[in-house]
Amino acid sequence: MRVLRKAFLCVGLGWCVLAALPAAGFHDAPALQAGMLRASDLLLNLDTDAAATECRGLLAMPQGEALGRFCLSLVTLTRAEDQDEPTADLDRFLEQAAEALVAAEAQERAAPSDAEIKLLLGLIHGSKALVDGGRKNYLAALQGVREAHRCFQEAQRLDSTLVDASYGLGLYHVAMGKLPGIVKPFAAIVLPAGDPELGLKELERVAEQGAYLKATARVALLQLYAGSEQKYAEALRLGQDLLRRYPGNPDLYFATAHAASELGRFEDALDIGRRVGQQVLEGRPRFTELTARYNQLMGKIYMDRGDYATALVFFQRALQAPTPPRYRWITAWAWTRSGMIYDVQGDRQEAVRRYQAALNVETDGLAKELARQYLEVPYRGRLRARS
Repeated sequence: MRVLRKAFLCVGLGWCVLAALPAAGFHDAPALQAGMLRASDLLLNLDTDAAATECRGLLAMPQGEALGRFCLSLVTLTRAEDQDEPTADLDRFLEQAAEALVAAEAQERAAPSDAEIKLLLGLIHGSKALVDGGRKNYLAALQGVREAHRCFQEAQRLDSTLVDASYGLGLYHVAMGKLPGIVKPFAAIVLPAGDPELGLKELERVAEQGAYLKATARVALLQLYAGSEQKYAEALRLGQDLLRRYPGNPDLYFATAHAASELGRFEDALDIGRRVGQQVLEGRPRFTELTARYNQLMGKIYMDRGDYATALVFFQRALQAPTPPRYRWITAWAWTRSGMIYDVQGDRQEAVRRYQAALNVETDGLAKELARQYLEVPYRGRLRARS
């Protein structure tokens, strides 16, 4: 579910609701809409200080209370992504989101048939549900998901031309379709079933036609295409476009480089990786703690290209680099992928040692799943296109 969390939070494949917010019923408030869109772009570029300034500007405008409060809650949530211990920021987010919810519900009572207010309510409920779920407040999360789904459906019913309502419904379908098998029967008791194929179509529709959430949907699709969907050509196209618009968002570089490498577009992948490395060296905001992640990416690209000696150099650098606890999954990947190289080279003993080291990393995810798999059956490589 990490990719979906990123899609909803705008940080992070991410890791909260992506920051493009609907102009909740404010058709005749161009200044409010313009401020909202500026805040949206700043958050997608992870410029939280400037985004906070725009959000406070929304609060000062007529009819801007609900939108401004929700905007500030997203700033708080985006900052939480940079914390190894985000409890304080998550507490603050939930407080701010609750305040935004009270203000939005007051606007709903004044305009019960306004589809855009329903959309804003759905986004607030949905973001709160994801945070509650991550903190194991499962009852609150369940109620939030149910309310979000209801609001998105109502928005769509009230205004069939409001394409942006499909964003929330699309993510809902994708998320429900990816629930673990053991959870699905319980979720089905209280929630409508998910349809991942329909969810992707809904997100693609918003990415093409959305008024407020177009960029948001495109970022969500990049994370899905480069991840579970394995639609790497689409991911590369989207990622290259998004990087031109949001060069301060590291997750866009990693997703795009990954897609290029999977396609055998190694020079494109290496170019993107080197751009990350340069920003790490320059100490750019959001990049300063990514030394290990950068080296793991470069190792993965050289491994895909078949240059195993160079790949192992980068994986070793990744293992030696200082790594904050929230990035332990990177360490697991470096151990697992270097083990895969030793398997291909016929050094089973060293491969096993590295898989076992991956399993000792205090994290979860696909890297450890693969390490367990290749402890049982040695990795033998895969065929791929070369360029």
